[in-house]
Amino acid sequence: IQRIANTVPLSVFHCTTKDSELMGYSIPQGTMIIQNLDSMLREEGQWKFPHEFNPENFLNEQGEFLFCEPGSRICLGESLARMELFLIIVTLLRRFKFVWPEDAGKPDLTPVFGATLTPKPYFMKIQLRGNQ
Repeated sequence: IQRIANTVPLSVFHCTTKDSELMGYSIPQGTMIIQNLDSMLREEGQWKFPHEFNPENFLNEQGEFLFCEPGSRICLGESLARMELFLIIVTLLRRFKFVWPEDAGKPDLTPVFGATLTPKPYFMKIQLRGNQ
């Protein structure tokens, strides 16, 4: 879901620390670099289903989760973020039932563009679950 939602498509701006070359282009020291994470997260050769949410992107032929290959770069805070997201989502889903209002029509998933991509405003009905 986070790959498709991609709330910060241009990531954090960086600056080159030395003269560099990339794909035949010279990049002088001190050049501001703006990464386009959206192009990487939807790259045709990297994903089975690059333009849609599909958990099979992360499963092998036996339906097992694919882990990052050794040596690949991952975020240092990834394990903490995964645990926090799990705890928050499970807590919310155990205590509340989220219902799309019948009179709301279909959701419009077109993002609002800005420094980040955010969803359009919408209303959700939240009901306390019984048996607490």
